[in-house]
Amino acid sequence: MKTYSRSGLVFKITLILCGLSLIVVLTEIFTFWKQQNRTEEIAKTNAKQEAVRASKQLEEKLRKLQDTANAIARDLSEGKLTDEQLPDRAKKELEQNPDFLEVGAVYKPFAYNRNRRLYGPYYTRKRGQIERVQVEDYYDYTQPENDRYYTVLAKGSFWLEPEFDKASETIVAEYDVAFDGIDPQTKQKTPRGVIFANFSLEKLKDLIDSLDLGKSGYGFLISQKGVLISHPKQKYVLDRKTLFDLANEQKNQQLRIIGEKAIQGKSGVIDFVDSITGQSAWVFVEPIHLNGWSIAVVMIKDDSGIDFQTKRRQLIRIALETIGFLFFLSIIVFRAYKGRIGSLWAISSTASVLSVAVIGFIWYIAFSEQTYKNNRNLLLSKTTVDNLLEPQAKLAEKLKQKPPLYVPTGFFIQSFKFNTANDVFVTGYIWQKFQDGVHDGLSRGFILPEGYDVEINEAYRYKENKTEVIGWYFEATLRQNFNFSKYPFDYNDVWLRLWPKDIQLKNLNRTVILVPDFRAYDVLNPIVKPGLEADFVSDSWDIESSFFEYKFNNYNTDFGIPGTLVNRNYPELYFTIILKRAFFGILIARIVPLSVVAILLFAIMLLSRNRGIEVVGSCGGFIFIIILDQISVRGQIAAKGIIYIEYFYFVIYLFILLVAVNAILVNSDIKNRFLEYKDNLLPKLLYWPTLLNILLIVTAFIFY
Repeated sequence: MKTYSRSGLVFKITLILCGLSLIVVLTEIFTFWKQQNRTEEIAKTNAKQEAVRASKQLEEKLRKLQDTANAIARDLSEGKLTDEQLPDRAKKELEQNPDFLEVGAVYKPFAYNRNRRLYGPYYTRKRGQIERVQVEDYYDYTQPENDRYYTVLAKGSFWLEPEFDKASETIVAEYDVAFDGIDPQTKQKTPRGVIFANFSLEKLKDLIDSLDLGKSGYGFLISQKGVLISHPKQKYVLDRKTLFDLANEQKNQQLRIIGEKAIQGKSGVIDFVDSITGQSAWVFVEPIHLNGWSIAVVMIKDDSGIDFQTKRRQLIRIALETIGFLFFLSIIVFRAYKGRIGSLWAISSTASVLSVAVIGFIWYIAFSEQTYKNNRNLLLSKTTVDNLLEPQAKLAEKLKQKPPLYVPTGFFIQSFKFNTANDVFVTGYIWQKFQDGVHDGLSRGFILPEGYDVEINEAYRYKENKTEVIGWYFEATLRQNFNFSKYPFDYNDVWLRLWPKDIQLKNLNRTVILVPDFRAYDVLNPIVKPGLEADFVSDSWDIESSFFEYKFNNYNTDFGIPGTLVNRNYPELYFTIILKRAFFGILIARIVPLSVVAILLFAIMLLSRNRGIEVVGSCGGFIFIIILDQISVRGQIAAKGIIYIEYFYFVIYLFILLVAVNAILVNSDIKNRFLEYKDNLLPKLLYWPTLLNILLIVTAFIFY
């Protein structure tokens, strides 16, 4: 009766604990699910609003261009503007509207002058200057292949599909409208020619780049026929690819759906696997009603505003709470409260398996976290750079200095190698662009402030359109502070920190700041690893991402330059590579031997009766083996402090000692009810759960 009442009491307590732990687990899961959903919904709403905002801004810009062309055509038709005044009007419109690329006209044959067959005056922006150009100098716009001319005369006005413009040497988005005049023979109003005005797609791309779409999101423009007008991969735009072309090439049905919504002028949200990053995303399609275009906004789901540290901690808590629930549940399922040996072994095995599973789950969380999304000033677009550097410009204005001078700078890294725990050897190319009239008097070159044994050689130099490009090949050993505390689940930043040679222009009181050369890269999404060799080889490391970033540093000196802004929150350009340890081989090399030792220790404990001396001798041998292996790890990593994997060695040391002590006590004359119960059963039952739970606690603490 006493035994029954005791087992019944244990059952009731276990049942209560099981119920309470289930409530805790479900509450935590519900809270986590609700928070994730709320965060995702907020992100989706923000992305949708960004798409709507961008479509409205684009429509405003396009409408302004359209209204300008219509006004010129109306004034010509009504005689308020003469043919001779037209070129000046076109130039004036360009001067007043910096977004416009070209404004001009083409006349019907002999409509301008009976002695001049073709006449097409217009102004265009070229190399930063507004220049007068004649259309007829490039082609005969009345030839049948130039059907847009006849289409405009027939329809009166319409938006053209974006095309390459020979004069401005860029792809343009153009609006054309016919203007009328009096036919000298019939005395009737008839079209005399076409007024045209256009944008460079680079201007529209700047607007799309300004969208707030997380760390990896991006936008692209689609024409009425599904042609990509703007896209992070500029090659798609230059090749005049349609979404349907990409859908066929990539066998991606979602791209086809996006294209169909775009050409139908419909808005919508599509679940999508991004071809650039390979990540799950939402695509928000929003039409631009003025000309039938659409803007598509890609929001990576992992970028939906989730705090990765909070998410990691919530998942670890859920896993630990789930262990508690399943442990109490297993006591009920296996009826361990009755004290049967078979049931106790089942509970011991269950607790051990659960601990191993949660350790593996925490490892998975640690390995899958994308660390570049943590708090960083990533530079993914010109708009981001402008926003981050705005305080510098305001500070310069406040101190009555000239605004900072920006130097476009690019990186291409070909190799790196860890020499020591604090040294990494890096090779590659760095280039800078200097514009005539802007960077005059500025020293060419750069400084690697953390480098020693640096070798820099000029690799190339050329000049085009008043812009000088200089590239250097470099080899440098960089002194950096790496963190190996979570080895073998650690990650490290290898960064190239760059200073301009002249931190302030001499005699001009003007700070020099390096900015990324965005035009040199197709895509700057960190996942696609811009600026790295395609077949990059790194010993025992996987490359997670690469990107530009700013770190704002303060210095306690003015470097001998009175009034300099360099010592006041100065933005230093970093090119950062994030590496994650290739842990699988390390687990085999380190964890497997430790596991074998743990298994052998358990086997020795099972046979420890009447073999005390042999057990102690075996334990001494194990300690020698483990010490040598730990020394090997320390020699390989050369890290400061204790690294994560060393805790496994410490736990094995502890259990070697405990097994030896257990063998001595079991074979001694000392009476101990704990050890005597069913021939040392309790230490055997507790061996694996205790060992693995200690490792679980250490793992949870390290990665929490």
